[in-house]
Amino acid sequence: MATSTRALAVAFFAVVVAFVGSTYWVQRQASNVDADTLFISRDAAPGVQVISDLRAEIRELQARVIRQAVGRSHSDAEVTETRQHVDDLVAKALTLPTDPNEAVLFARLQAAIRAFDEAAERTLEQSRSGKPATALATVDNEVRPLGDVAGAAARELVDYNSGAVEAAAHRIEEVRIRSRRFAWELDLLCVAVAVAAGWLAVRIVRQAHEIQAEHHRLVERKAEELEQFAGRVAHDVLSPLSAVSMALSVVERAPEQSEDALHRAKASLARVRRIVDGLLEFARAGARAEPGARTDVAAVTAGLLDELTPFALQRSARLSLEQEEDCAVACSPGVLLSLLGNLIRNAIKYLGEAKVREVSLSTRRRRGRVLFEVEDTGPGVPTSLGPRIFEPYVRGPNTGAPGIGLGLATVKRLVDSHGGTLGVREGSRGGAVFWFELDEAPAESDAIARAPSDDHAASC
Repeated sequence: MATSTRALAVAFFAVVVAFVGSTYWVQRQASNVDADTLFISRDAAPGVQVISDLRAEIRELQARVIRQAVGRSHSDAEVTETRQHVDDLVAKALTLPTDPNEAVLFARLQAAIRAFDEAAERTLEQSRSGKPATALATVDNEVRPLGDVAGAAARELVDYNSGAVEAAAHRIEEVRIRSRRFAWELDLLCVAVAVAAGWLAVRIVRQAHEIQAEHHRLVERKAEELEQFAGRVAHDVLSPLSAVSMALSVVERAPEQSEDALHRAKASLARVRRIVDGLLEFARAGARAEPGARTDVAAVTAGLLDELTPFALQRSARLSLEQEEDCAVACSPGVLLSLLGNLIRNAIKYLGEAKVREVSLSTRRRRGRVLFEVEDTGPGVPTSLGPRIFEPYVRGPNTGAPGIGLGLATVKRLVDSHGGTLGVREGSRGGAVFWFELDEAPAESDAIARAPSDDHAASC
């Protein structure tokens, strides 16, 4: 449900981003269109008009100079007027914005006009001096070619500006097409996001109903488990208490048998105590690890074997220990005692009718951790249990061993709460091997040296 809620938030955020992004994109494209429009209206189009007019005036000046050279006109006023028009158009062209390439072309045009004007002036001087033949020769050799050069330069400049206008118009058209396409894409995106948001909303509501139903089923299941657990505890506690009651009755009726009866009563009360201790241990197993805890493995295993040896002898079993070297684990002694005690007691209790009755404990270091293995020669773990062997209240079928199925569950909770790992596999001698790993604790000197800065170090 949390994932769907985040996805719904992302969907609405995407809508906001889409609209803000589209507004920014449209504004940016509009600024590009404005720039191209201004370029066309204030630069390229006026440039084309001015240079076209200038080219026409150059041709007109060339024609008037030729007419005066051949004697068809004797008035300098027309030539002077045309020259003035040329100068005015050149001055007007200079006021228009230019880019570097356009500036080069315009400089070339100015040079060509200057050369043409000088040739025209020589022709007019020769005509006024009464040298028509020389004037005609100057027209053919200089005025016409230089006029063509100036006209070509003007045309080149007109073509350049026309190309710039065409490119700007093409860019404007592309922006228009992109804007229309973007508008459709934005509409489709908004529709898709709206559909996704609606679907997510429906999914969240459905998940909420499912969670509510699952919670209801969980409450019912917990109530059922509590009822079953209460029945198990009542059976396991009342059975030895009944034995206590019977023993006390025997003491009342037959005092001569009181010693045996009291012995049975004490044994039954001890069984009740073990059941209650197992329940308390399981309840406390999920608690957080104790920071900075450190336990010497050898001391705990030696004391535990001494404690459990009588229990093993009662069941004709032998305990053994394989320990490579001294080491320490990052947990409290009580935790390690509980882990090993539960596993070893379980191994002894479930030897069944095995002829070879041995339980061994081995410890060794492995990659910064300490591995503990408890192996027995019993019948092993039934395949029907599988990983359920570590669940609370789960016991092997057809077993007469006392208990309510909390020993292995307690081991799992303790190992998990201390960041360790555990498991079970088939042993080399046909029985089961229950194992767990805990972090190795640093040496005491290292722990003291690191204590001020290692408050967050891994420990149990």
